[in-house]
Amino acid sequence: MTEAPPIANTQNLEDETIAFWMEIAVTLGFPRSVGEVYGLIFISELPLNADDIVSKRGMSRSGAGQTLKLLADIGAIRTTLSSHSRKEHYELQTDLGVLVRLFLNSRVLPRVEELARRQTTLAAQASATGNTHLIARFNKVERWQTKTAPLIALVKSLATTA
Repeated sequence: MTEAPPIANTQNLEDETIAFWMEIAVTLGFPRSVGEVYGLIFISELPLNADDIVSKRGMSRSGAGQTLKLLADIGAIRTTLSSHSRKEHYELQTDLGVLVRLFLNSRVLPRVEELARRQTTLAAQASATGNTHLIARFNKVERWQTKTAPLIALVKSLATTA
């Protein structure tokens, strides 16, 4: 793995840091704007409000608000009080345990559980049709689920650990 060349100034470092978080967001299946806002909050010394984000990144007010809500819902940021303003301000969630729990409970586990329910329904429907090809395929999926059950149990334990 090659190292990135040194960055010449603080503005370039901030831009590269935001770009880094944008790439992470896309990798995790989120819109680039999620990484953009997270990156902006990451580099900020002080908590930011939606208007700060709009002015610094040129986003729409509604886009900034939706992105902040999503980041708060998954536990990546938290609201904080500001003595200078009545507007909601946001800062990073720096407790990794809280971040992991909130992310798993809000995004990962509900999706995994929904997909498991769908797989069970589809397997039952394949069985009812007598389609041997699909029955065999769903049997393989079921064996895979059995093998991955300890991993799912570990993820669930991370989601509930205090």
